[in-house]
Amino acid sequence: MDYEDNNFLPGLNSLAVSSMPVKWMLSLLLVLCPASLRAQDTSNEFWPEVDVFLKLNDKSRLFFLYSATKLDNRQTYSDGSFGGHLDFYAVPLLGRRLLPKHTDPARSKSFMVRVGYLYSRTPSGSSDPFSEHIPTLETHWRFPLPGSVLLTDRNRVDFRIKDGDYRPRYRNRLKLERTFKVGRLDVTPYAHAEAFYDWKFNKFHRFRYAAGAEVSLGQLLSWKATI
Repeated sequence: MDYEDNNFLPGLNSLAVSSMPVKWMLSLLLVLCPASLRAQDTSNEFWPEVDVFLKLNDKSRLFFLYSATKLDNRQTYSDGSFGGHLDFYAVPLLGRRLLPKHTDPARSKSFMVRVGYLYSRTPSGSSDPFSEHIPTLETHWRFPLPGSVLLTDRNRVDFRIKDGDYRPRYRNRLKLERTFKVGRLDVTPYAHAEAFYDWKFNKFHRFRYAAGAEVSLGQLLSWKATI
């Protein structure tokens, strides 16, 4: 679920995006104060996604994805995205290893860097057409919690070009997940909250809450469904 309002949390307008206290305070507000957002503009969305991974060595892999977005008030998908990324990870998970037999090696590392490119566009005949080219840079910090729960703090910069207009943005996401073995599959329910800082508005202007599940079919392929 997305919340968007250019007047929400106006005090953050002049704060530096890289400030760690700001990010954590914002994340706590996203998790603890959903009631304050009920009066804002909202939309319900469904995001299926297919991920393909190709291991290069013990410290890196290639990651390819295809995803689509379906709004609750439309019969068809509103847009689709595909892209390729390069992941680097080398730091063991702090404290203890979480699910050492997990098919995704990134979940046993404390820190990962991802660089890549996404292309997104609306279907032909859309009433609100657009296309985006999005080079991205991400860092992922992971923290093991009691009960084999994993917390991931993702920081991402989108150097996006939308319809020829350069519109970079920063995104901070906190994600909680727990993996279960179901036969030979890894099934991972998750929930996350994400804040978007757009330099066009010079403020955090969009907030997203989502929950879903990921099914890993070995180390090569995974499928996600998010609402």
